[in-house]
Amino acid sequence: MSFNRNIKLCSLKAFPLIAQGGISPNMALGKMPTRPALLLRLEDTSGCFGWGEIWANFPPRANIHKAHILEDVIASEICGMTYVDPREVIEMLRKKLSVYFLHIGQAHVFEHILAGIDIALWDLSLRSADMSFSDFMGLKSNYGNTYATSINASDLEQYIPKHAEMGQRFFKLKIGFEEHGTAEIVKKGNKLIPKGASIMVDSNQSWCLMEATKKLRTLEKYHLIFAEEPLRADASDNEWATLVSSTNIPIAAGENIYGENNYLKMAELGLKYLQPDVAKWGGMSAILDLAKKLPGEVKLWPHFMGTAIGQYAAISISAAIGEQSYCEVDVNENSLRTDLCDHPMTIRNGAVQLPNTPGLVPEPTERAIQKLSQKVMNQ
Repeated sequence: MSFNRNIKLCSLKAFPLIAQGGISPNMALGKMPTRPALLLRLEDTSGCFGWGEIWANFPPRANIHKAHILEDVIASEICGMTYVDPREVIEMLRKKLSVYFLHIGQAHVFEHILAGIDIALWDLSLRSADMSFSDFMGLKSNYGNTYATSINASDLEQYIPKHAEMGQRFFKLKIGFEEHGTAEIVKKGNKLIPKGASIMVDSNQSWCLMEATKKLRTLEKYHLIFAEEPLRADASDNEWATLVSSTNIPIAAGENIYGENNYLKMAELGLKYLQPDVAKWGGMSAILDLAKKLPGEVKLWPHFMGTAIGQYAAISISAAIGEQSYCEVDVNENSLRTDLCDHPMTIRNGAVQLPNTPGLVPEPTERAIQKLSQKVMNQ
């Protein structure tokens, strides 16, 4: 479970992608009119390569903005770096560029970029070692558990039965819309899930403490697995602790938290589910390290919504943690997930099989990259 090959990086390329059409999640924060994404490809001096994904869901051209940063700032710094463990590159980039990103007011964007680079470094290192992630980690099973997520209020009848047939037994519903009613959505979804299955809800940081306390009280009778982001990620420690103590529903958060210490603090405040996004903070390295430090009663269920590259990386984290970890898979149509790679992502018995070929993630096909590419406008 440790890398031992010396690798020298020689190139970094950015691939901003966009998927038009289809059905996107309808969130309390707003709709996703398109599906933007940003992939990167690292190559070493031997010609070996690795793919990663940088979080770029919002706003619609976030992928182009971050692609410019990769090309203008990151590429010249990373090319020529030599490493054995991916963490070494991330640490070198932090030392060189953290003040720069602080100065331009984009420290969190820097975290997104580092996360995507870490994914690509893992992919490159595993390919260089001619090992799959499962073999490298010594996993007994190369399957990662999944659950159905981002189910719109209007699509309950369509997606809950469909994913139940795939063996999934956890279903996360989007709530926080006054026009649908919070308890009404959960009540309807609860009638559709199969016996032994459970529901969780996600309100996307849309409530204050008073609203969250009131809303969760109406949901307690449904025995939810958790309520995700009932408060803003930057709510005070006192607010989080007060909410935790006010309800019997386990509280979850994490996709908008940055830094290991902040995750550990949330665990201390009583949150039972932490949900880092592999393309948004930490990449593979930091999230796997975090999982080892969490108290036994706190579960790590990776957050993810993006392309097949990041999705496989996130599911790999759940596979490494074991049976107690489930990774979300968006139920909505997304060609960036289904059409990007030749390796099909199939959910069977509620789990996805990881690639058994060298590397962390399957390689995107050239035809898919060309079809889905979004031009970066030089200005």
